[in-house]
Amino acid sequence: MAIRLVRRPAFPGELNHEFVWPLVFLGGALFAWGWFQTGIQLPPCLFHEYTGLPCLGCGGTRCARQLVHLNFLEALKFHPGFFLLVMAGAAWTLYSAFFWLRGASLRLRLSTDERGDRLLRRLFIAFLALHWAWQCFYLPK
Repeated sequence: MAIRLVRRPAFPGELNHEFVWPLVFLGGALFAWGWFQTGIQLPPCLFHEYTGLPCLGCGGTRCARQLVHLNFLEALKFHPGFFLLVMAGAAWTLYSAFFWLRGASLRLRLSTDERGDRLLRRLFIAFLALHWAWQCFYLPK
């Protein structure tokens, strides 16, 4: 089983992840900031209204609001999955900035074999289950 980060040249026609994803991250952050400045409320969660349980997205807005105010611990409590996604986006954006400033040609990529793919899928499902259990425990309070 092999799961590792490798540095390799870009393949012909490969998506430029060092350019695209930082733009997506920064655009999303700008959109969130603008949304919170307007004060517009999101519609209620239909899954929560019908079942009484939080969906996998419940708490995401509260997490984003806490991140905008740099309250990282509170953001983590409201939605651990979104918090980790934002932190990964910030880390990738910093990596991409250094990549472009250095003028590097080798790109950082995740490399796995078939067993590694299966393990990552299982870990992702386990994370979603643990994340939802946390939301069911923390959000109703």
